[in-house]
Amino acid sequence: MRGRQRYARTVRRAVATVPHYRERYAATGALPPLTRDEAELRRHLLMPLGSALLARRDPGRPATEHIAELHEALRLAGHRTGSGSGRDVYEIAPALRDPVRAYGTNWRVLLATTADAARCTERDADRSGTGRPVPDRHALVVGDAGQLAGVAAGPVTVERVTLAAAARTRPAAGSVWYEPWLGHLGGVPGACGELHLNPSRVHARLLDGETVLTLLRRRRPTLVHVRPEGAEFFGPGQCPLHGVPILGRPL
Repeated sequence: MRGRQRYARTVRRAVATVPHYRERYAATGALPPLTRDEAELRRHLLMPLGSALLARRDPGRPATEHIAELHEALRLAGHRTGSGSGRDVYEIAPALRDPVRAYGTNWRVLLATTADAARCTERDADRSGTGRPVPDRHALVVGDAGQLAGVAAGPVTVERVTLAAAARTRPAAGSVWYEPWLGHLGGVPGACGELHLNPSRVHARLLDGETVLTLLRRRRPTLVHVRPEGAEFFGPGQCPLHGVPILGRPL
């Protein structure tokens, strides 16, 4: 019930304050699905009135918000982090970021091999503390399947999967659900193998027979009724073991 209330408030706020949704609702009386391509083209119209910035002045999402999403996705996937776990978390990423201490854990970055190394000097890497880090055997390393293949044996690796990938192959136990344009949205615990949603951040529903997602905490941009690639193969449901929201394959 609480998730439905948050969803309803998010939709009302979007119609009242976000140009894209005001325009769509005025034209159709509804909020049709939003695709990734449309979101990229209309990003400036997905910002609430009075809060949009020029692109060159937009600082982007705070690292603390990104880490909060990842922390919750790891918890849903069954990974223990925080005080007493003795493990740092490394995320393979295209850009360096200063280490962050949060939830009793150090959150660090491993630079992806596809990153623009010319922009990441030795001095910058040393200053940020992310220059050539070596995760120990207690660490978690989070990345895409291709990126994890290059990680030395020792630390626990956690694969990021998208809905499009999950539609082709059932996600491995312990993986986290990640869409590059939406963030970390859930995880796959080993006990059930179901794709658990993070109900505090994402609401899933069927809209004209299609699964769409609403990000409950996003404001800039505001993302209501988004349709990630692969969503047509999944439907919202309830985990038979844990009784929590999932995206499952229709029978």
